Parts: sequence; C-alpha cells; structure tokens
Amino acid sequence: MELTKSVLICVERDIMLTALKFRMEKQGYNVVHVKSIKEAKEKIKELDIDLIISDLEIGGKPTAEMIKWSKSKNKGKLTPFLVMATLDDDGDVLAKMLKDGVHDFILKPFKPVELYYRINRIVPTLGV
Repeated sequence: MELTKSVLICVERDIMLTALKFRMEKQGYNVVHVKSIKEAKEKIKELDIDLIISDLEIGGKPTAEMIKWSKSKNKGKLTPFLVMATLDDDGDVLAKMLKDGVHDFILKPFKPVELYYRINRIVPTLGV
C-alpha cells in the first residue's frame, strides 16, 4: 500500500485553497491548510510534511520568515517549498527566497498542469 504524501498549503484566500486542495487531493495527496505563519509552524512541528505551497505573504507576514524558521528547525535542511507569487511581487524578494533555499515559485494565475509539473520537478517522488 502506497503511503499518502502530505502537502501544507499556506494561503488566506478560500478560492485559491479550494482550487489547490481539489487538484492535490485528486492526485492523492493529504492536504493540510493554514492561514497564518503561526499555524504553519505548528503543523510543521506536529506532522510529517512532504511539500509546502505558500503565498509570498501570509497573514501580513512574509513567507521568508517561515522559510528561515523551517531551515533552523531542521538544521539547515528545508522541506521542499513552492512559493506562489504575482507579476506585481518584488523580484528581488523572490530572488532572495530562491537563494535562501526555496525550491521554486509559480506565478499566479497558473494552470493546474503547470503546478503539477513544478511539484514533480521539486519532489519527483511525490508524483502520482
């Protein structure tokens, strides 16, 4: 029996969550949702998370804060991380996040197939 992979989705907007959750569950993932960095940290501590998908900012705080915390918690190793951004987001912030260990980012709006391929590029073993 194949083990279910867990994906932590960190978004505030319910419409984005609905779309992501539907797509991820259809592909066989266990989806955990949070709307703040505080909640994300709690879930990362209590669950075995295989992938984190997050908006660039959650609850008014930059996702970079969670990335830094996650790396320090795991002795420099970062859980595979995909950041969702828009064309209006600061390119320097995205570049710094990539330098700090974020595995990839995806520009919104995106097609579900693009998300699927980016996830499989980041964590090939998650592919269904």
